[in-house]
Parts: sequence; structure tokens; C-alpha cells
Amino acid sequence: MIEKIQKQLQLYRWEATVIVAVSGGVDSVVLLHTLRQQLPDAKLVVAHVNYHLRDESDADENFVRQLANHYQATFEHTAWLDVPEHAVEKQAREFRYQFFDQLARKYQTKTVVVAHHADDQAETVLLKLIRGGQLTQLAGMSKQNQAIIRPFLLITKQELVAYAQNHNLNWREDKTNHDAMYTPRNFLRQIIIPKLKTINPQVVRHVNAFAQQIKKQDDLITAQVEIYVRIIENDWQRVPNIWREPTIKYYIQKKGIYRFKQAQIFQVMQLLNNDKKPTGVVQLSKNVNFIKSYQQIHLENRTKITNTLQVLPPIMLKLNQWQNFAKSTFLWTDFEPNSGDQSFSFNLAEVPTQLYLRPVKANDKLALIYGHKKLRRLAIDEKLSALERQNMQVLATQNDEVIAVKIRQHWRVNADFASKQDVKQYWFTCRIEEIQ
Repeated sequence: MIEKIQKQLQLYRWEATVIVAVSGGVDSVVLLHTLRQQLPDAKLVVAHVNYHLRDESDADENFVRQLANHYQATFEHTAWLDVPEHAVEKQAREFRYQFFDQLARKYQTKTVVVAHHADDQAETVLLKLIRGGQLTQLAGMSKQNQAIIRPFLLITKQELVAYAQNHNLNWREDKTNHDAMYTPRNFLRQIIIPKLKTINPQVVRHVNAFAQQIKKQDDLITAQVEIYVRIIENDWQRVPNIWREPTIKYYIQKKGIYRFKQAQIFQVMQLLNNDKKPTGVVQLSKNVNFIKSYQQIHLENRTKITNTLQVLPPIMLKLNQWQNFAKSTFLWTDFEPNSGDQSFSFNLAEVPTQLYLRPVKANDKLALIYGHKKLRRLAIDEKLSALERQNMQVLATQNDEVIAVKIRQHWRVNADFASKQDVKQYWFTCRIEEIQ
């Protein structure tokens, strides 16, 4: 048993300062003991939370304080004074991890160790299975998740108790852990899992093995999805149908949206698969929408003003003078620009004193070889997304005639102003660097 625990601890690269979550129970007592054995020179910071949910809470705190002193560790504690009436277990967990995060910043370390073990993992997987959710959640807790390290996930509660007894360790017993009605997790721990063990005594190990298999399969899926997510925003149809749903989920999470339901993903997939609806919206949260616009997709914050160009006034351009517009610089000139600048040429029948750069208007038109077309219609034909339509700009004369329109990153010149021989030629140039 000693070798098994040591082998698990040796899998990690430990920092000089390590924060150890210690409740006073047998799991965390063994964790602190083994870490001090493994890391005799490390600075251990014992982190304890007094939830004040039991009469013994203060005695638990004093026990952990003495334990920290025994192992030459720094003792840090906090009290949970604002106990809610509902979702106590969930909010206690959030409070606990906020405390750990504060300590990590205080001691400038990225290592926080907790004593979750194989039985905890089995309970977590069964709870996820019963409550429903994403398949990836059945992988259970990770051995390492950012700063949180769980070295005991492959070690059972029985093994930890045996270790504690062999080393004459003392620990505190939480009476609520023996109350099957106290929490759903307790019900699994006290009633369901013991009955499952009558079918197979190795049930905890087997549930953990399944969780590991799901984790490995999820890692394979994620590796492929990371490739597809690079292209899905600009052309979701290039993603094979069988990979679209996992890629969509990963894409949404990469955008910072983690709380969504499978029913919403089903709506997104219905929207993508509906050929008769080239554009559409699915609400993912109170403030975020999923947008389909032809072959493109994106997430839109409903509270954020995305149409920044529409609120910018037209800017007047003077001949051979650089002007700023929407963090870029532009020049209208009668000298051929350097090849390194993005530019296009055009003709003017009369030489005006200024031109204008502005957002597109509803009645703007562009002359084509075969006639005129409204820019609104042109945007539809080009299958521009809503964001791309917002980014459309035009270069216009003093009479508000459109000389050229910017579609995506390219300018399209009005046929009436196209460059011709033996006519005075002008250029419109854009520099890529942004103005600070």
C-alpha cells in the first residue's frame, strides 16, 4: 500500500510550496502524512474550511491546526458564515475552491492537493449518470485540473483507512457521512454502492475503470475536434456530419459558454441541418445567441453593441492626406501607391475637393456590367454574415455616389468608376497597422 501511494505521488512535479486541503477526515489526514513523507523540504500550507454545519466543526478546526503544527506546515483557515438554505453542497464546494484559489495567489503556487479517492470518483460518476448531462461528465474528476491535483483517485477508501491504521494516524469522523438521507451522495455511499458490492465486490474499481476509458475516448475526440474547430466558424459544412455535434460543443466552450443543455445543442444541430433556413438563431443563454449565416456561424452577445460601424459618422477624405477610420488609415491619392499597401484604382469625371468613407446605407447601389444592384442584395448574393454586413464600407463622392464597396477584406469598384485609359486615375489605399 505504501508503494502504491508513493507511486501515485511520484507522477507529479511538485513545487516548492504546496497547498493541502485538510478537513480532518481520514482521507486528508493520509494525504498530509504521505505528502510530508514524499516532500520533506517542501513548504506545506494546510487549508481548512470551517463550514459551521455541525457542532463538532470548531473541534475539527482545532484538530487540523494541531495536525499542521505536527507536520511543520502553515495553517490557513476560513469560516463559512453565510450558509444558504438550498444547494448547500454545491455552494460549499464553490466556497471551498474560491478559498483554495485565494491561497494559491497568496503563496504564489499553482499546486493545490485534495484527497478525492476512488470511492469519491465512483460516487461522482454514478451521480452524473443518474442526474443526466454530457457524456464527458462520466469521465468523473480529473487527476489534475489546472491547479487542483488529485493523487488518490486510483486508491480506495478502504486502502486509505488501512494505511492510516498501519501508521497509527488519528482522524476526525464526520457523523453526517453516515446519514444516508443527508445528501444524494451519502445515499449512494451508504445504501446503493454497498448493495452493488454484493453483486461484485470490485464495483468501485470497475466504475473507475469505465470512467478512465471514457476519459481516453474523450481525449481522442477532443484531439480531432480541435482540428475541426479551426474551420467551423468560417465554413461549418466542411466539418463531417458525424463530427459536427462534438465540434459545436467544443466551439461553444472555447467561447467561454460552459452552461448549456443538450436540448440547446439539439436545436443548433436542427438549424444547421435545415437547408431551407440558411440563417437562424438559437439562444444559448440569457445574453448569448448562436448565429447561423449561410456557411458561417458565430456567437453573439445580445447585450453588446456589435454594430460599431453604424454609429461612426462618415469621414471626409482629402486628396493626398492620410485619414483615420475605425482603427485603420486610408489615403485617396493621385500618385500610384507602394506595392505593400492594399489599394485599388478608379476614375472620376470631375476632380472633387473631397471624398467620403462611410458605412453602407440601405439605398446604396453598385453599377455592374449587366446593370445596377443594391448593396443589400449584393450582401445576400455574397452570403455575408450579419457581422460581415456590419463591416461593409463604401467610398462615395460628394454627391453620395458609391465609388467602391468593401466586401469582407476586398474592395469592389463601381463599374461607372472603373479605371479607363487616357483618363486621370486615382487610388484608394489602406494600411493594415492599427492606430493606437
